[in-house]
Formats: sequence, structure tokens, C-alpha cells
Amino acid sequence: MWEVTSRPASYLESLPVELIRKIFFECLEINLPRASLYIAQILSDEHVYTWLIRVAFCSLNESSRTGFFTPSFLPSPLDFFAVSSSDRTRLQASILGCRWCTLPLMRKCQREYIEHVIRLKCRNLRFAPEDRKKLTNLDAAFSRLGDWDQAPGGRRGKGDLIVAAKAPDANGSDLKVAIWFNVGALQIREPSPIYYEIDLFRLPCCAVENPPRMPRKLLHPPWTPVKLEFLALLATEAYIDEDNSYARSKRVLRQVIRDRDFPTFQRLLGLSIRTKIYNYPFRWPARPSHFRAALRHAEGQNDPFVRFLCENRWGDLPLTEIDVKQALLDNLGREAFEGN
Repeated sequence: MWEVTSRPASYLESLPVELIRKIFFECLEINLPRASLYIAQILSDEHVYTWLIRVAFCSLNESSRTGFFTPSFLPSPLDFFAVSSSDRTRLQASILGCRWCTLPLMRKCQREYIEHVIRLKCRNLRFAPEDRKKLTNLDAAFSRLGDWDQAPGGRRGKGDLIVAAKAPDANGSDLKVAIWFNVGALQIREPSPIYYEIDLFRLPCCAVENPPRMPRKLLHPPWTPVKLEFLALLATEAYIDEDNSYARSKRVLRQVIRDRDFPTFQRLLGLSIRTKIYNYPFRWPARPSHFRAALRHAEGQNDPFVRFLCENRWGDLPLTEIDVKQALLDNLGREAFEGN
């Protein structure tokens, strides 16, 4: 009869827990927990996950360079400014691919981040009592994120909550504190009729020039409201496609059409996304193959997929696709169409 013997602990496993965590934070090797079940148990902690998200996804804006990353917010040996741009991109991609990186955790980190900014960067500003109360009680705002600016087209408005403030200097200069709850951003700025995205605190924040790749876990079924919300949050931060062949986004949308998942189809085509080689967000591509797929899988006349594409993406279909255009019109029972 076989005897089950336990494997002797490795040198790393025999170290104190605090030292193992210190090594992990020094190297930021996300695969380290896979070395053994014991190490995974030590590093599988919400505090650890939160600190990793903070070191990877906080914005590198000017006002965050001094007095922001306090020991209570990002404990030693984690050092936000010691992580290079390329290493941060790799860290972001690794974190996004982890099962523990979920929308609820990211939302929790966003809220704690905004509250941290308010505590540190707004404490010396002078507010009217009612405005100070708004900033110290954000429960209601964070409980209904769907009501706030979703940054359509990747462009934010002037802010979901804007309060007036006075600078602590002798002149008491006028300032505005603006918060975007859904995207996890805050800005302290001078009043201006024109909004400039300067010195913006933001989480999650990925470098425009060197973004991480969107994880596969957010690009396949089953499509849930939580998954789609997480995808929407990251859509203009992480890239989906390598180039303008749109291989991944094209495949995802084609599969949604085949699966006849109309709510997801609508949601995806309403998103703005980005590619690795292009710094600006654009609408989720609707290619000629998607129009053909909609026709091929149509269920009778006036099919909802066909109708949605015609009403919202008619202009995306090249003029040379004469036969496809005619088939679309035939499905809708129309002779002509003027669409977007």
C-alpha cells in the first residue's frame, strides 16, 4: 500500500510570511503564487490585491508626485515611482488576467482612491459647509454608478459632482473640485469655460502610449452585466486589437451575432475601444463581415440585428458592398436607407 508523504518545504516556503510578502512586493512577479499552494495562500489576500491594483493602476499625474503615496495607502516596500512604464504595463496586463481581479474589487479600489485624494489634496481647501458635506459622504453617489458619466466616445464631461473651493493661499483663489464616479477620477482645477484634462487623479489609468492588452476573460461568453460593465470601464484603457485588422473585436462581435445575443450586441457596438497602435478611442468596429453575418443568421424579416446595424452603422458599410446593402434593405422592407 502506498504511503502519502508530504513534500518538504522549499527554502522560500520556510521563510516567515512577512518576508515572503516582502519578496513578492519587491519583485512584483504575479506568477509567484503559482509556485505552491502554501505561497498562494499567503498572497491570496484582499489587502495584497488592493495594493497591487494601486501600484499598477493609479495615475501618474503631477499632483500625485508629492505626499500622495503614503505608507497607509501603499506600504513599503511597494514604491509606485520605482516601477518603469514598461514594467507597469506588464503588471497591469498580468493583474487584469487574474481571476481575483474583478469589477467589485476595482470599484472598491476606485472609491478608496477618490477618498484618499480628498483626504490628502482637499484638506487645506476651503469649502462651503454643504459642499464639504458632499465630499465626505459619497455613499449615494457610489451606489448608483450607472447614473453618472459613462464617457461616451472616450470623452468625459466636466464632472459628475463639481463643488467650489478656495485655495489656502492669501488670495483665496477660486478652485473647482470635480469628481467622475464611474471612471474613478478627481480633478482640482481653476474655473474655466473650457475643460482641460490636466493633472487628473484617476484609477484605473493606463498609459496612452503603452497600454496593456485586454484580458480574454472579458471577451467571451457568458456575457453578464458585471462582465460588460468591467469591459466598458477598461475599454479605453486596455487595447483589444493589435492593429486595424481588428481581429479580436471582429471575432467577438461575430460570435455574439451567431449566438443571437442582441443585448450584448447593442452594448458592444455602443462601446468605444482602442488598438495598440492608435492612441485614441473609436467606436467598436462594424465590418462588412458583421453585416453579412447578421443577414446569414437573421430570423425572418425586420431582424433586430439587421435593423440595428442599418440604423446605427449604415455608414460603416462601404459603397462597394452593393449586394449586401440591397439584402439589408430587402430584410427591412425598404427601398432606401439613410443611416449613421
